[in-house]
Amino acid sequence: MLSCHPLCLDHLKPDEVAFLKATAEFCTTEIAPHAANWEEQEELPRELFTKAGRAGLMGIMAPAAVGGRGHGKLCYALAIIEVARHCGAFAMNLAAHNALCVGHPLGFASDELKQKIFPRAVNGDWMVAWALTEPNAGSDTGGVETRATLRPDGTWEITGHKIYITMGLHSDRMIVMAVTGTTEKGKKEFSAFWIETKHSTPVRKVKTAGVRASNTSELKLERVTGELIGARGSGQSAALACLDVGRIGIAGMSIGLARGAVAIAIERMLTRVQFGKRLAEFQALQFKLADCEVELRAAEALLLQACVLADRGQKHTLESSVAKLYASEAASRACDRALQICGGWGYTRDTHVERCWRDARLCEIGEGSSEVQRIVISRALLKSAADQRPGLS
Repeated sequence: MLSCHPLCLDHLKPDEVAFLKATAEFCTTEIAPHAANWEEQEELPRELFTKAGRAGLMGIMAPAAVGGRGHGKLCYALAIIEVARHCGAFAMNLAAHNALCVGHPLGFASDELKQKIFPRAVNGDWMVAWALTEPNAGSDTGGVETRATLRPDGTWEITGHKIYITMGLHSDRMIVMAVTGTTEKGKKEFSAFWIETKHSTPVRKVKTAGVRASNTSELKLERVTGELIGARGSGQSAALACLDVGRIGIAGMSIGLARGAVAIAIERMLTRVQFGKRLAEFQALQFKLADCEVELRAAEALLLQACVLADRGQKHTLESSVAKLYASEAASRACDRALQICGGWGYTRDTHVERCWRDARLCEIGEGSSEVQRIVISRALLKSAADQRPGLS
């Protein structure tokens, strides 16, 4: 059963609707029965990614020519929503894999490198990680210290330290952002590289408050051989383009987590009796539920707007940031209300609610924090206004 709003169906092709129905079935059979155990073990099984690849979830937007499904951004977002309703950690992994790990080489790698990467990066044979963040660098890319040096034979070697890398230690291949020199303006020149993860040095799995089943990794690279993705110096612009799509995925993850938590809260309101009444009869809880629905519908509408623009090939940086900012913060509020409705039972690990509550908090941080989104949004608004006024642009 599809859980998306009927308005979304107007923007989906028949094969996308069929894919989403298959995704819902995949979630029911392959994710829902096991998600709690994965959370307890703090691990996602490798075979899950293989199965997801075979089901098309590792290459949702990649064209059929490279082994993907060729679906649009809206289909991608709705698939992430469906997965997140059951398991936030796996939804985050799928969102990052599709938008960054597949999107980056697909959009910028040479034809020769693409032949090496695909279809293994989309059919479940390979897990790929995307490594930008460092101890002193995240949204502030100027803090990146990992360096790539061109050897006399024309190959590159990379040395650096990466942290908070999604599925980094479990990946087969990795995309690494590194400094390759200085630009004409005296700033750091960033480039992207394709490496074999086995040549990196594991440091640890980082213990996180939420998405515990995901392998959030710290690792080091010591003179690791890498293959340039795209033109030298194009790493930052390519990363920003990928993050526009990545933020659509995180918005979807946010909505899915919130929808999952609210569904449990509704069931609790209908079945739990206190003071001789079902919880559903208490107006204070009814109002919490109403607030959740209003905010989540608003988040879905903003996400739809960003996806439609993206699928039309139009610039959607502003719309993706708006959707990601609002959806992530709305999800945290909705999950908090859902937990409050469920009371002490909701706070226990016996329920899926507290997991959604913890997982949703990451969505306000990952793929650019809420503060960064506000910077992106305000700058876009001011630039647009200045461009319309002679002498100010």
